[in-house]
Amino acid sequence: MRTETKGLNGKHVLKYNCKDEYDGVFFNGQKHGKGKYKWANGDQYYGDWKNDYREGKGHMRWDDGCEYYGDWQNDTIEGKGQMKFDDGGEYYGDWKNNNREGKGHMKWDDGSEYYGDWKNDIREGKGQMKWNNGCEYQGDWRQNNQTGKGQMKVADGSSYDGDWINGQKHGFGVYQAANGEKYYGQWVFDKKI
Repeated sequence: MRTETKGLNGKHVLKYNCKDEYDGVFFNGQKHGKGKYKWANGDQYYGDWKNDYREGKGHMRWDDGCEYYGDWQNDTIEGKGQMKFDDGGEYYGDWKNNNREGKGHMKWDDGSEYYGDWKNDIREGKGQMKWNNGCEYQGDWRQNNQTGKGQMKVADGSSYDGDWINGQKHGFGVYQAANGEKYYGQWVFDKKI
């Protein structure tokens, strides 16, 4: 316990030697309840606190322009929440240990979108990606790439349904050209064999 907060209970405003500031509720000398914390670097958090940690619902705004609204556990982003990134992208969904993990929806500033599974902040599992150029993929993802089984529909009307590796057609698949012609067969790194 910090000496400057020892024994504090109720609502107080406290300015720390490091220029940080807390305006909120204390219990037994710890931030506990609703409160707003401002760091000297410009970052700010408003929401629930428990035993000096961000815990429950809260809104964090970083100095770089990123913002998060949602669940916190033990001072980390954990549960459901929405992140607005400094590049204009937005994510809503599940979080674990400050990373996108579970089901979620990511929208980039160019209009591209992904709905599906995340693991350790990357697309991993089943998901659907819609790019701003009209292309659409639905299927398996590994390490942020289409890998496994999936179907790609291209804006020109062509499509591919089959095996993928690292974002390329690889293995058995069915390609249908925009004019209706079909190719059933093997692919190696995006080339018919």
